[in-house]
Amino acid sequence: MVLLLLVVGLSHTSRADFEGAPPTPEGQPFSNEIAFEFLSNYATLAWYLYSDSVKEAVRFNMAVYRFRKDPSDETFQAMKKSWIAARKVYGRTEVYRFSDGPIDQMELEILINAWPIDESFIDYTVDDPNSGIVNNPADYPEITSRLLRLLNEKDGETNISTGWHAIEFLLWGQDLYADGPGRRVWTDFTTAPNAERRMAYLVACTELLRSYLVAVADQWSMSNYDNHTGDFFLKRPTTLIKLVMRGISSLAGRELAAERMSVALRSKSQEDEHSCFSDSTHFDFNANIEGLEAVLFGSWKPLYGPQVEGRGMYDVIAEVNQKAADTVKEKFYAAKEKVAGIEAPFDQAIIAEDGTPKNSAVKKAVNALWSLVYALADAEELLELDVKRG
Repeated sequence: MVLLLLVVGLSHTSRADFEGAPPTPEGQPFSNEIAFEFLSNYATLAWYLYSDSVKEAVRFNMAVYRFRKDPSDETFQAMKKSWIAARKVYGRTEVYRFSDGPIDQMELEILINAWPIDESFIDYTVDDPNSGIVNNPADYPEITSRLLRLLNEKDGETNISTGWHAIEFLLWGQDLYADGPGRRVWTDFTTAPNAERRMAYLVACTELLRSYLVAVADQWSMSNYDNHTGDFFLKRPTTLIKLVMRGISSLAGRELAAERMSVALRSKSQEDEHSCFSDSTHFDFNANIEGLEAVLFGSWKPLYGPQVEGRGMYDVIAEVNQKAADTVKEKFYAAKEKVAGIEAPFDQAIIAEDGTPKNSAVKKAVNALWSLVYALADAEELLELDVKRG
């Protein structure tokens, strides 16, 4: 088995570099050299994308602390604004899911970004003013990070107690309105029943989110590449390329086109909107597209780092078949345009009548995303990633 070994050159290049590629196995359509160049850049991009997410999560954590110290409508609104900013940056990292990388191997996704959630598992709802962990001091006398971690998915996959959407619900409350997001008031954390417990939940949940993102980012750290990425890089180049392709295709197809768009279109329910409490799903979509673009074409300008330029998946495909690579490029930018054309907020587009411009824009985005997935599938066949060599 060919093993991929990473070496560090931080003082000179600020990027991850692979050792010299071993000889390309006979019959492999793409060279190990270009595979290693792409995978090096893929790892570098991961480090900067996750680093950005950590730093924005820290900013959000600080906004939560400010609200706890000085609760007011002003600090409450600032906290919500910071959540949206941090959430947008996180969305770019989702291209690294479904690839058997650190986020998958560490099984942290269900603690970071699980969705959908049962709001009544966390706090009161319009149907039950006494529901949730917050309002149950008898069973949960003290709300701590450890408790929230243990309760996540306790009695089912919608019993979510941690992550982005648990926090989102705490900040906005249920979205019961056709003309905007949830309308939780800041006094829920100061004078309402169980206000202190609600504040404790918010703080603990935010700290957990930050710690989980730090843990994933550390796995991609360029100063820790001596097996710190687990088993991900100890695989054949063909296996790694296949895993990356699976991650790209799964995000574009199964997640974006199917789960996050088509399901909501069919149900016409605000509950099926991804970031439904804050009405910020359009930011999620565009952030996901930005992550896909970075990995496909190898270029990205981090918020807190230098411009990254290198090989993308496009280059690996192009070495084998330029036409297939150009088709992927064409389909990606068509999908990007259609996704950007979805009118915000997303819930208004899904509840709109069929055939209206708002509703049709979502359907066009879904079709464009699937066209991209099909082009990627064609490229994967040309790369012969299922053939065992060497």
